[in-house]
Amino acid sequence: MVGLMNELAVKKQVNELYSLTSSHDLVFQFYQLSNTQQDSIIEKDERLGNISRQLQALQIQNRKLTETLQQVAVKLCRELYNKSGGHRCSPCPEKWKWHGDKCYQFYKESKNWQGCEYFCVAENAIMLKISTQEELDFAMPQSYSEFFYSYWTGLSRNGSGKAWLWTDGTPYSFELFEIIIDPTNLRNRDCMTIFNGKAYSKDCKELRRCACEKMAGRVVPEVLQ
Repeated sequence: MVGLMNELAVKKQVNELYSLTSSHDLVFQFYQLSNTQQDSIIEKDERLGNISRQLQALQIQNRKLTETLQQVAVKLCRELYNKSGGHRCSPCPEKWKWHGDKCYQFYKESKNWQGCEYFCVAENAIMLKISTQEELDFAMPQSYSEFFYSYWTGLSRNGSGKAWLWTDGTPYSFELFEIIIDPTNLRNRDCMTIFNGKAYSKDCKELRRCACEKMAGRVVPEVLQ
């Protein structure tokens, strides 16, 4: 009887020990699995980080290549445009003149100064603005006319003695060109026209031709083929 009891006690201890061992194995397996999952997450994060950096590098490279392609296309298109006096690659609307990074149109319609301002806005443009020597060298030759037509520009002032401002609010540069003002009649001569290569102040209500400008679009490389 005593021997049987001892045997049962030993079996119980063995079972308890086995149970503890199994629990320990499960904990160890869970710990290993957790580490594996954690390592997997870290590896995934690292791979995603590498892919993200590679994508950013490719985007930068693509942007630089696009800019280079556009520069080459603009240069080639400008050569074709200047050679033939116009080309379908022009980034300007039909019948508009391309110069620098802008498009210009010198209309035959005559309106007062405000009428020309509205007219240009309707064309998604602004009145002619001359703020650089390059723009001056381009615009003034357009003003030569055997029929004594002059063009309104976007330069005006709010009364005699006030500052001359372009329609976008930027000031007129006295160093760039001189505005010829009729000293015998200063009243209401607050809008500027260009005629035969010179700038004149005129009555804003007079009828003059409209000159408009807008930013040029992008040259489409495929059109050059």
